[in-house]
Amino acid sequence: MRVLTVLLFAMISLFAHDLHHKIIYNSAVVVAFSFNGSEDFSYKPYEVYAPKSEIPFAVGRTDKYSRVIFLPDQKGEWVVKVMSEDGHGAVVKVAVDKDMKIVDGSQTLYEKFAKMFVGIALIIAIFTILSFIKKRRD
Repeated sequence: MRVLTVLLFAMISLFAHDLHHKIIYNSAVVVAFSFNGSEDFSYKPYEVYAPKSEIPFAVGRTDKYSRVIFLPDQKGEWVVKVMSEDGHGAVVKVAVDKDMKIVDGSQTLYEKFAKMFVGIALIIAIFTILSFIKKRRD
C-alpha cells in the first residue's frame, strides 16, 4: 500500500510539470519592417508598449519575414520599437480602438507623401518638357 501511495504522488508530480497549450484563432496586429521596401530586417530585437505604460507588453525579435506580431488587450496608442545592432530602427505608433482593431498605423513622412511628391514631380516634368518644346518651335 505504501508503494502504491508513493507511485500515486510521483505520478501527480509528473503532471505538475506538464506544459499545457491551446491553439486559438485571433486577429493580431502585424507590423512589417524593411529598408526601402525590400531589404531584410529579420531577427532584430523589438519592444511593444501598451498605452500609457513604461513596462514592455512584449519583447522579442522580428520573425523571418521582418514582422512584429502582437495581440493588444486594450484600446489606445500602442508603441512598437525596433532597433538593429548598427543603430537603425524605428518607433511605430499603432492606434487600436475598443474593438481591438487598428485605427491608424503611423507612417513615415515619405510613406505619407510619396505619391503626392511623385505626382507633383511628374506635373513639373511635363510642363518643363512642354516649355522646352515650345521654346524650340519659336
